[in-house]
Amino acid sequence: MIRKKIKYLYKDLIQKIFFFLYGKISVSKLKINKSDSGILNPRTNLKYKIYEIEDARVFTDNNENLAIIKDNKIIPQMSFQQVKGELKSAKFNSVIIKGTNSFVKNITGNIFNLAQGGSGNNFFHFIFDIIPKIFILKSKINLSKIDFYYVSDPKKWQIKIFNMIGVKYKNLLSSKKYNHIYAKKIFTVDHPWYYNGKVQTSVRNIPKWIIYLHRKNFLKKSLNIKCSKKIFLDRSSSEFNHCQIENFHIIKDLLKKNNFQIIKPEKISFRKQIHVFKNASIIMGAHGASFTNIIYCKTATKIIEIMPFDHPSKKCQTISKFLKFKYFRIKTKKNNFDKNYPYKILLEKKHLKLIQKIIDL
Repeated sequence: MIRKKIKYLYKDLIQKIFFFLYGKISVSKLKINKSDSGILNPRTNLKYKIYEIEDARVFTDNNENLAIIKDNKIIPQMSFQQVKGELKSAKFNSVIIKGTNSFVKNITGNIFNLAQGGSGNNFFHFIFDIIPKIFILKSKINLSKIDFYYVSDPKKWQIKIFNMIGVKYKNLLSSKKYNHIYAKKIFTVDHPWYYNGKVQTSVRNIPKWIIYLHRKNFLKKSLNIKCSKKIFLDRSSSEFNHCQIENFHIIKDLLKKNNFQIIKPEKISFRKQIHVFKNASIIMGAHGASFTNIIYCKTATKIIEIMPFDHPSKKCQTISKFLKFKYFRIKTKKNNFDKNYPYKILLEKKHLKLIQKIIDL
């Protein structure tokens, strides 16, 4: 009890110190510079907007909030905030209550903000959110004007993908290393598809242009690898615990009998992943970000996605519809055995029979 009170008092003291240093934040009604990009937003039938602001700060908690601040006013059009996975207005951004509780780092040069809380390191969001934002900016502004790309702590695989589209490692600025920065000029763009509500339902808004953008720019850069045409995606090494098949052993015989190759996508390079998917006739596995790569599959590929019946995501269905895949969803029972990870999966014999039937079609 005493330890908790001391911890609370310490946090309160730190917050007051940073309020003294940087002041309290409120929501801005300032007009900011914005221009049309060269890419049409199919939702609004208007061009995506490019925003720029001078002499401003960026602060992120690397979780669900990112605030762009000028004169202690948060800029709503340029900021990003979620509450329990639901997109909210700027008045819900954590800086309104907590302030900017870390020392600011002055950055020399122009910044393009690509950070968006903690989601930027998820493979799906990196492919469908971060990469398209670069192309939105590039459609109107020469990227030579950008000195640094402000990103969530970049992983090795992200650095390699950035490099494939001409963004060099030396130009990446980590929000984990510097979660509070100041720059003379900051650029942002509209989110390509996430406008409101929860991300799992908003994913249905994914526009076709993003899928075709990736196919155009990355299919030709695949790297050949010897692989089966029947692929099972193994999530057991994923850093995210949801949608793990708890009794994976019961499907192993079916996979062996049907000549499936079990792969862990994160263990092979992105260029090799592209080849695996574009070569496949069947992709099967438990729901997860590795299904993102079905955007590189050929028409009529069978997609077999295993997930609890109450899981809200329909991104694979959306992509499959666009690219004319044969999509099948294996619905397992709602998980009642682990409240911490509600989307764990238990396969039953009836599921195996259904999977075999789909394979034989």
